[in-house]
Amino acid sequence: MTTETAPTSPTPEILRRFAPLQDLSEEQLLNLSSAVAIEQAPAGRLLIKQGSQEEYSFFLVDGHIRLRAADGKISDLRPDDPAASNPISQLLPRHYDVISVSNVRFLRIRREQLNEIRQGGINKEAEGISGYEVSGESDGEATEFENQLSFQFLQDLESDALELPSLPEVAIRISRAMEDDISDAATIAEMIQTDPQITAKLIKASNSAMYGRRSEVETCVGAIIRLGTDVTHKLVLSFAMKELFKSESSLLQQRMQELWKHSTHVAALCYVLAKHDDRFNPELAMLIGLLHDIGVVAVLNYAQSFPMEVRRPDVIDQACKRLRAQTGSLILRKWGFPTEFIIAALEAEMWHRDKGITPDYCDLVIIAQLHSFVGTGKAFSAPAINEVPAHSRLALGELTPRLSLKILDEAKEQIAHAISLLNI
Repeated sequence: MTTETAPTSPTPEILRRFAPLQDLSEEQLLNLSSAVAIEQAPAGRLLIKQGSQEEYSFFLVDGHIRLRAADGKISDLRPDDPAASNPISQLLPRHYDVISVSNVRFLRIRREQLNEIRQGGINKEAEGISGYEVSGESDGEATEFENQLSFQFLQDLESDALELPSLPEVAIRISRAMEDDISDAATIAEMIQTDPQITAKLIKASNSAMYGRRSEVETCVGAIIRLGTDVTHKLVLSFAMKELFKSESSLLQQRMQELWKHSTHVAALCYVLAKHDDRFNPELAMLIGLLHDIGVVAVLNYAQSFPMEVRRPDVIDQACKRLRAQTGSLILRKWGFPTEFIIAALEAEMWHRDKGITPDYCDLVIIAQLHSFVGTGKAFSAPAINEVPAHSRLALGELTPRLSLKILDEAKEQIAHAISLLNI
């Protein structure tokens, strides 16, 4: 295979578009920029051959490519597609022929290049996944277990053999009722009451500081009438999700609890942010925030099948960080969730994503995560809130001296109520 190599290096802004590179410091990005070159190829060129064992990560910078699987299945990819933030046809041996449909520009980064940059850079602080702290080393050298876990996970994912979490039954029934335009409170109450725990939570929510009135609601029907069917639907989904954040392993259960704490905090921040902007639905924002890391649940469940002696916390966390976005988007597609959820799962940690002037729910999740980092060690390896495009799109106003959002600092009670609601 031959390609024409242009004598240009990728800028840090180009490198930052790709998910595996977004945790690099500015110095590390500059070092990587000088170590790799943007390559070019005309239309009709075979860029990756199916079955190839060449070890590098392929990133699409510009143009239109086509992936062709062994069974003849075709999929097209362009730089603005969410999947293009990840390496293309990453598994070895390669599962696809990758062909240029138009003139293309791309990067090929060898693993040893990236490891050398990570180990030589200044960013030595161990990083957690998705905003909460974990112990262990940064993702420099992958251990045998991480390679094995990630390889087998991606292999099962690509062959549709991976067992993904299922949407809880009560949530499925309510979602179907909403799709069928069934809005009668009594009918919806009958469905909810098949799950006594969620029924109790819904009644308690309707009497909470967020939704309560002077008179207290005592029945499921009364709760639905007070909340409305749309809010009821989203709250039932939120309450049902907590059941998925569980593991039989004590180590993995600790990770599940940390993940739930992070997810509920981000969800509460999304809710309050949406209350300040009438372009968003607050309950929808809360649910999107709650589910932005649902892919980590699948990875943690998968790690449970490996022997206890190789389940090192730092390794599990790095595997989660690497696999969370692609897995989360697949789960949400499987559940039939709208595009807003899928985009947030894929792009919620792409801090510098720039999607034009109109804000979306993913922007809320990005800001919520960055705000949750303020005052923690994670803030040192993430951009400040006012440095990301989502901040200007959302017009969020002043920052405090701590570089947190003033509107959220002033809404601490609202945030606490929202977190409490999700933990009823």
